Amino acid sequence: MNLLTEQWIPVRPLEGGKSGKISLRDLLCGEEKWELYLPRDDMELAAIQLLICITQVLITPKCPAELKRFIAKPLSVADYEVAIQPYIDWFQLDHPKYPFMQVRGVVAKDPTPMDKLLAGLTGATNCCFVNENGLAEKLCGGCASIALFNLGSCSPSFGGGFKPGLRGPSAPITTLIQGRHLRETIWLNVLNEEEVEKTIPWYQQTKQQKTTSLEPIKAGENISIQKIGLIRGLLWQPACVELLPVSGEGVCDCCGFLSNHVYLFFAKAKFNYTVEGTWPHPHSPMTTIKKRDGMKEKIASFGTSTAPSWTQLARIVVQQQIDHDSIEGHQPAAVIQQVRMLYGQQAQKLHLIVGGYLNRAGQASITGRRHEVFTLNHGWDRNTNVIKELVSVGIGYKGAVTSALFFFCKGFKDKKVKTNTLKGLGDKIDLPKVAEARFYRRSEPTIENTLANIDFDNPELELAKMRKALKRISEDIFEESIRPYLNDPELIRTLAASRRTLFKHLNNLEPQQGKGRNNGKEGTS
Repeated sequence: MNLLTEQWIPVRPLEGGKSGKISLRDLLCGEEKWELYLPRDDMELAAIQLLICITQVLITPKCPAELKRFIAKPLSVADYEVAIQPYIDWFQLDHPKYPFMQVRGVVAKDPTPMDKLLAGLTGATNCCFVNENGLAEKLCGGCASIALFNLGSCSPSFGGGFKPGLRGPSAPITTLIQGRHLRETIWLNVLNEEEVEKTIPWYQQTKQQKTTSLEPIKAGENISIQKIGLIRGLLWQPACVELLPVSGEGVCDCCGFLSNHVYLFFAKAKFNYTVEGTWPHPHSPMTTIKKRDGMKEKIASFGTSTAPSWTQLARIVVQQQIDHDSIEGHQPAAVIQQVRMLYGQQAQKLHLIVGGYLNRAGQASITGRRHEVFTLNHGWDRNTNVIKELVSVGIGYKGAVTSALFFFCKGFKDKKVKTNTLKGLGDKIDLPKVAEARFYRRSEPTIENTLANIDFDNPELELAKMRKALKRISEDIFEESIRPYLNDPELIRTLAASRRTLFKHLNNLEPQQGKGRNNGKEGTS
C-alpha cells in the first residue's frame, strides 16, 4: 500500500453523508470538504499530523504568499503528480527494501500482536477499564501507518529499553491549527521555508536528508540534533519495527472498513543510540529551564496532571524569555508562530487543537490522553498577556477553594505553641482533590466561552464576568464539600475558619483598583 496514491484516509463529508476512504490526492486536489472519521481521538490527532508531515515533505511552500495560495485553493492534479514523483517509494508500507516507518529484516523471538502498536491500548495502568478486548487485532494498511507514526512521534515508547521519539521520554503536547475542513487544517500546519529556517537553522544543510526508513539509525550512534533535518525529524522512527506479512481480507478493528489486506502481527527489537539535545519539533511548544549548570530545553508535556489543557494555555501560545524574574521560559510551536505572522491584523478566530498522552516522565505506561479544541477570539496574537492573566485567574479560583478545604481537613494550628487549636476533618477523605476535579469540570465552559468571546483589546468586561462566574463556582463547591459536616459540633469552628479562609482568597483575586494591565498588550515576547 502506498500512502501517496491509494485510498487510505478514513473520512466523511463535513456537511453529512456516507463515510469512506479517500487518497491524499483526493484530499489535496478536490473541492469536497472532509473531516476525519476515526473512533479514537489519539488516532485522529496522529492521522492529522501524519497528513501534515507527508504534505510538508511533498511541498514546502517557498514563502507565506505561496502557503496562503495553497490554503485558499486546492492543488491541481498535475502539480500533485509532479510533487510525489521523487518520493513515490518513501511512503509504501510494504516496500521490499524501505517499508514506511519500519526497518526490513527485524529479528524477534516472537511476533507481537497489533494491539501493542496502539498507544495505551494494552500495558497502561488504566487500559482494562477504558478499552475493550479486540480493539486492534486486525489493522488495515492505513491505520497501521497511523499507528506506526503515532508510536514514533507522539507516544512515549514500547518501554523496557526501547528508545523514545525525538520529543523526549515524556509524551509530548501537540498543538495544531484547526481549519474549516481537513484540507485547510493540513495546509495551516505546513511551514513555509522562511518559518522552517527560523525553527531549524540547519534546514538548508540537511534539506536532502532521507527518512529513517530509507537511511536507518545505526546502533550505538551518537546523533547531534543539528544533524537531523526537517523531513528526517518529522518522520523519525525510534523503534526497530516491521509489520509482518498481511493475512488477507478483513474488517479493520480501528476504522471499521473492509480491507483487502489486514495486519495481525509485527516484529520489534531493541537497539540503542543517543540523540544529543532537544530537536525543535514544529508541532510542539518548548520550555527552557534555568539550572545551575546552564539552560535545559525540553518539549512540553502534560505529565500526569489531571488539570485541563486550558491551564497550560499560556505556555502553549505565549512566548516568554528567561529573565531575573523567571527561571522558566516557553516557546510556542512553530505552527502557532507562523499563523500569527501569516494573517496579522486580518486574522480571524484561532481554533487551536491541543492533544497528547498523560504519562510519568521516563515511563512508557500511559495514564490518560487529551484531545481538545480551543477558540481564541480575534486579537489574541497581540494581547497574549491577557491569556496569561485569564489562565492565572482561573487557577487562582481553583486554589482558593482547595486551600480552604485543605485547612478544613488539616485543622488550624497556633503558630506560637505549634499545636492544633481547631480540629480538622482528617485525611480519610481528600476533599481538596475532589473539589479540584469538580472545579475543573464546571469551570471549563466558562473559560472556553471567555477565550472565544473576549475582546482582547478591551478585556475588562469579559474578565469581570469570568471572575463572577468562577467565584460562584468556587463558593458552591466549597458549600457542597462541607455540607455533610455542618452538624458536627467538633467542626463548627473549623468550618467557620475555613469559610473565612475561602473569602479571604476570593477577595485577594479581585482586581486591585488603579493597577494597570499595560492595556493587555504583550510584553514578554
